Amino acid sequence: MTSQSVMLIGGPDSGKTNYLARLWKALQSGSGRLKSVDAPEIKYVEEALAYILQGSFAPRSQKNIEESRRDFTLTLVTQDNTKLIKVDVPDVTGELWKNAVSSTELPSEWMNLLKETSGALLFVRVHSELNVSPLDWVTARELLKMDWAQSLQQESIPTQVVLCELLRFLQLTLRQRSGGGLPRVAIIITAWDRLDAAAKKSGPRAYIKSEYPLFSGRIDDVTSLDLKSFGVSIVGGDLEADPDFRKKFLEGDINNAGYVVTEVDGATREDHDLTLPLAWLAED
Repeated sequence: MTSQSVMLIGGPDSGKTNYLARLWKALQSGSGRLKSVDAPEIKYVEEALAYILQGSFAPRSQKNIEESRRDFTLTLVTQDNTKLIKVDVPDVTGELWKNAVSSTELPSEWMNLLKETSGALLFVRVHSELNVSPLDWVTARELLKMDWAQSLQQESIPTQVVLCELLRFLQLTLRQRSGGGLPRVAIIITAWDRLDAAAKKSGPRAYIKSEYPLFSGRIDDVTSLDLKSFGVSIVGGDLEADPDFRKKFLEGDINNAGYVVTEVDGATREDHDLTLPLAWLAED
């Protein structure tokens, strides 16, 4: 059996918990590239999934979900039943990653865990209220001269700077894959359905270049990691802002809801297999 540890990385409200809940449902259905062999009780994931099945997204600060978080291990098999994969998913909250970026330090236990990991999912969410745009250094010049500017809070760090720093952590720590290949990082852009038609058509890499040019340049410079960008919509629409979609979702089959967007040979491709990013991490 191939054993692999996968780290889910991203700040608060980056979509990790909701994606994990929807992924769990996809793994149980067995219709994707990967399917679950065992069915461990993962309370916080199942509670988040219950929200989705009732037509809403799991709230970021839901107390029961936060208190029941824990590490877990999944045994997965490829669709053709030729390869067993044990995936360890350590529970690391968005707050920890935010604090790590702010202090430029990561607790030693998590740093050691990263060194045993060869794959990661790095999350950022479209139009999150917690996304921070970079300062306009020209118009903000006078503002930055003020005394209180030295005490900027963690929330003021631009999102693309946070992403660059998280990528740096991964460069420093991730180990090579079992076959000797470069460690892999899947960049997951959640809430992809919130983009307009033109942005969707351009694809995940173009979105990153447009929205986070500093992070995009960092991606281009990285040679020690195998990077791939994915746009993800866990249900295919907005359960909160679109009542017509919510009604349609509740009346349909969740196994047919949601999609992953990738780029193949320069063309944008949509796939309803929510296990696709994890399957890419596990490929030889």
